[in-house]
Amino acid sequence: MSLLETTGLTRRYAGLVAVDQVDLAIPEGGVHAIIGPNGAGKTTLFNLLSGVVTPSAGSIRFGGTDITALPTYRRAALGMARTFQNIRIFTAMSVLENVLTGLHPRMHAGLGSILARLPGFRAEERQAVAEARAALALVGLEGQADLSAGALAYGDQRRLEIARAMAQKPRLLLLDEPAAGMNPAETRAATELVGRLAKGGTTILLVEHDMGFVMGVSDTVTVINFGRKIFAGSPAAVRAEPAVIEAYLGSRLAAKLQAQHGG
Repeated sequence: MSLLETTGLTRRYAGLVAVDQVDLAIPEGGVHAIIGPNGAGKTTLFNLLSGVVTPSAGSIRFGGTDITALPTYRRAALGMARTFQNIRIFTAMSVLENVLTGLHPRMHAGLGSILARLPGFRAEERQAVAEARAALALVGLEGQADLSAGALAYGDQRRLEIARAMAQKPRLLLLDEPAAGMNPAETRAATELVGRLAKGGTTILLVEHDMGFVMGVSDTVTVINFGRKIFAGSPAAVRAEPAVIEAYLGSRLAAKLQAQHGG
């Protein structure tokens, strides 16, 4: 059974169909990528999966549960976590405090217990701090826990977002453009980190423009264009698929390359 499955997933905006009857079957384990040209519908698809927007048609199942109508916090409780294309951190807070914000939904102490700092709340707080520090260690930021998040280098801010998501101990981690804006050294570090998280047992689904990153880290790749899924397979199969080449390069250039290869 697939960990994440969509059937006929569709999102319309007035006359525009941003995601058009997309069927996905993401198995548990490994790294799975969604790619496509600019405007293909990748971010809208991610927003549908994470509950940021609601589908116009179709269904989403996660771990066997229909989550089509569930809000984001309910999906998070089931084991889904997400980062965003544009970095979303609290720059005036410390690195550790940023990760703790991701643990807030898992804390159960009531307002009275918090205000009075009762033993139950203090124990829960200590546990949350320990889990936040473990998440920072997972991404290599344990030595920067007390720094202001705004003082981190760009690549480390991306790592901080991943740490905050991983603190929730998700079954599925959705990464939206994890290598966006990175220099080559940061991209290599991000590739290593994503591979390490997957080896640790977290299933990863990512959207990314950097094809070197995608091909270097992914087990399977799904290609969408104009909102529709046009191909799914291994990175090697994707590289050789004429429909994928045409989607990225245009039919005229794709035909020229194929003729050259054939010759």
